[in-house]
Amino acid sequence: MTSDSPSPLDEITPASVTSNDVDETSVRTALSSLNPTVRQRGVEVCETLATVDVNAVRPVLDDVAALAADDNVAVSLRAFAVLDAVAEREPSALDGKLVGTVSALDSEIVDAQLAGATLLGTLVVKRPDLVAPYARQLIEAIRATEPEPEVRDFGDVVDDEVTRRTLQEHEAAERGRRIFGRRTLINVVVAITEQEPSSSFDVVDNLVVLFEDVDPSVVGGAIDALGELAAANPSVVAPVGDRLRDCLDHDHRVVRARSVRALGRLGDDAAVEKLRALAETDDDENVRTIAAETADFLVNGL
Repeated sequence: MTSDSPSPLDEITPASVTSNDVDETSVRTALSSLNPTVRQRGVEVCETLATVDVNAVRPVLDDVAALAADDNVAVSLRAFAVLDAVAEREPSALDGKLVGTVSALDSEIVDAQLAGATLLGTLVVKRPDLVAPYARQLIEAIRATEPEPEVRDFGDVVDDEVTRRTLQEHEAAERGRRIFGRRTLINVVVAITEQEPSSSFDVVDNLVVLFEDVDPSVVGGAIDALGELAAANPSVVAPVGDRLRDCLDHDHRVVRARSVRALGRLGDDAAVEKLRALAETDDDENVRTIAAETADFLVNGL
């Protein structure tokens, strides 16, 4: 970043700025400032411009995209707001500009991770090819941000009951946002494997690691992604068929049901015996039904 001088945007009102009010040099100078307040003003100007005309921010979009990973949360979130506006209006403009977004996905700042996940969730619907190259990094970010199974009690550090409850409420809210962000990311991964499966044939082992995640929705999403890959090319998933079969014993019915479907898409006839047992003993009627149907398919359809 450059050394600071008075901001060229000091006289600008970001909320009402037009492309006639600023030039590329002044905006770029603000975005590269050492002062986070100046950087924030720069991205606020870009946000307003982007909602009217993406072309107005296209020349500085690389600079804005890099700020998604800024260590100042206000700057980072404003940068994401600009990228969101671009993704809604002209997603192709973000081609090659997602490195900062991906870098923010394992951030200790929960809201930055959530903003990045939300952006990718929007973009993967419109242009999955732009997100597909980052499947491995998305999976790694999900793994790196796994929350504790339960909210911390804080009784070991705080005696006052009101203070302890306040801390618990704050941590519970932050944990909820973290979980939502991770679930969004695993859904993005599933969308990538569905729309661009060949780009993710090399992340099978990474997906299997998520089977141990504390969140059943993440486990189920990883299984769904493997099911998509199996439908496209069974041979890339066959080496981990035993791990999918193990998931039939998972405590959560959603995970068991998704495992059944994935094994059916894989065409894994080694799962028939276990599927038959599940069809007889599972405590969920839907799981019993799809287990029986999948076992029949694997026996009769192969």
